[in-house]
Amino acid sequence: MGASQDKRKRGSDGFDFGAGRDKRSKESEKARSTARVALITVIVVAVLFAAALLINSDYSRQNFAAVKIDDVKYTVTDFNYYYENAYAQYYNALSSSGDFGQSLLPSQQESLKSQIYDETTGETWADFFKKMALEQMKSDNMIYKAALDAGYQLSDDDKKKMEDDIDSLKQNGYASGYTDLGKYLKAVYGRGMTEAVYRKNAERTYLINSYTNHVRDSFTYSSGDLEDNYSQNKDNFDTYTYRYFLVSAGDLNQNDYPDDASYEAAKGAAVEAAGDKAKAYAATVTSEQGFIDVARDYDPETNKEDAATQRTYQGNLLGSTYGDWMKDASRQYGDVETFKSTNGYYVVFFGTRSDNHYATVNMRQILVKPETIDQSLYASDPNEDQYNADVAKAKQTAEDTANKIYDEWTQAGATEDKLTELTTSYATEISADDSKQQENVYQQQLPTTINDWLYDPARKAGDHALLYDEATGYCIVYFEGQGKQYSDVLADKDKRDKDLQAWKDGLTGSDPKTTWLITMSA
Repeated sequence: MGASQDKRKRGSDGFDFGAGRDKRSKESEKARSTARVALITVIVVAVLFAAALLINSDYSRQNFAAVKIDDVKYTVTDFNYYYENAYAQYYNALSSSGDFGQSLLPSQQESLKSQIYDETTGETWADFFKKMALEQMKSDNMIYKAALDAGYQLSDDDKKKMEDDIDSLKQNGYASGYTDLGKYLKAVYGRGMTEAVYRKNAERTYLINSYTNHVRDSFTYSSGDLEDNYSQNKDNFDTYTYRYFLVSAGDLNQNDYPDDASYEAAKGAAVEAAGDKAKAYAATVTSEQGFIDVARDYDPETNKEDAATQRTYQGNLLGSTYGDWMKDASRQYGDVETFKSTNGYYVVFFGTRSDNHYATVNMRQILVKPETIDQSLYASDPNEDQYNADVAKAKQTAEDTANKIYDEWTQAGATEDKLTELTTSYATEISADDSKQQENVYQQQLPTTINDWLYDPARKAGDHALLYDEATGYCIVYFEGQGKQYSDVLADKDKRDKDLQAWKDGLTGSDPKTTWLITMSA
């Protein structure tokens, strides 16, 4: 190939950028340039597509770091573990709080990214749970590093509990139609989650919780420390028993008023009218029975039972409406007062205030609950005959089971060890979560029938009985003996909670440094 021929060839390949090319060579060059751009674009798109596939693959989710907290890296699946757990905990907490709690939850029919959590900031529910998950991760990260630095390891009991919980997960998966735990975990936590990845995260969670409990249990207090703490916080620790009912202002329809001001004025007037009525009721009360009668006169249906108006709460749960009045040291049995609320006036009768200086009890129980019968399934039963028959049958089945267990237990000597054994052997027929030892049971913690039996002055260690309470079912109860003084229990818990928080605060001098390594879209 001659030099001139070679020159022409290089020129045709676009390497000759001289100014002497004719129009045809320029058009050819333009076409070749377009082809090169197209080829590069295809290559770039292919590379980006391949990268996207890699980023969204199970491998990358399990191995690529999504966020770094201080010097610890967490993968996409690690983050999803926390995100889904945060969602589940929040959902379960509110959904168990009745209609009001459920009304605060996001819709399960729409994406969390499409639902606004905070109108003022534009924050979505996805953003909310992302922040919730990250805060938990930051807290856990500090404790996890402290546990590793201390050489802390899971006990055999902790490991067994973790395996039991994983077995429960498997059962949940089977019940949902998943024969493989990995597939069930993937459905719950998203792509990339496998049994191995879940176990890694679960073991870290168990280590964190176990070490936290270890630290909490390590604090020691003298009886003087506990008494001092109780005295300093007695208004919140003391237990108050009182009666109350609300004289309602009624329901006003805002659509019946021309503007907000008119509606608020009408509502205010209705509240004050309720206040006048409440004060008139209060003025007639001269005894506790008189208060019960007045409440029943106001609302016969709601207050038909004597116990309907009675409440017992610790001071820290009283709220602000009448809490300060209740905590006043001059308060005496029989005091009556009215208190304004947003929808009427409360009439309140002061009963007793306990300083909780009494011995709690230790007990063990097996609880057999009657099967819950869904009344909504009996729409074609106008007289509820079939419904009532099925309820009675469920109660009888529970009673028969309780009697069977109780007889077997008493015939074997009614020992505590045997009762523990029966808790395991009858696990599928009893309420397993409630059938256990309970220490430091305080007054009114359990249903009335059981509470009254436990706190009978004649009660002694080794006593046992088969009891029935409508609120729970059939209870085989064994009295172990007295527990700690309840005031000490409350003061001890308060001090441990505060000291544990101080320990957590001391793990880091500032908020942990958080770095997002990839963009997360929940």
